[in-house]
Amino acid sequence: MSGGTDLEQTELLEKLARAIGEWEESPYYLEKDELFDLERFLEDHEATDLRNALEKRYGVPLNWKFWNSSLGYHRLKRAREEIKIRDALQEEKRRKYLEAVETERRAWQTAVRDLLRQQRREQFRVIAGGRGAPKD
Repeated sequence: MSGGTDLEQTELLEKLARAIGEWEESPYYLEKDELFDLERFLEDHEATDLRNALEKRYGVPLNWKFWNSSLGYHRLKRAREEIKIRDALQEEKRRKYLEAVETERRAWQTAVRDLLRQQRREQFRVIAGGRGAPKD
């Protein structure tokens, strides 16, 4: 797409906007760096002129330099970090809650089992003259 028409460039930018909007679901998402792989996107769409222009403006490596210069990206990154912290806290609360529920369930089962044993013992009666009793 080197030096494509305005329509081709508009279509490319629309595809780019959609792919960036998908972020983690995008095949261009770099999980390790939490970045959208702009370099690979432009390469896959044969947009060498746009890539060269962006590299000239932002520097090389394009992915890091481009996203690092974006205030929106920094806000997104900060929000994602806060969400990860909240998720970790929520997961810890969930784990503690499930642990408490399991402990309570075991205590309840033990109490019910003890109650049933006690009731069975009360049902047994000692009959006079049973085995081992002296005969008259």
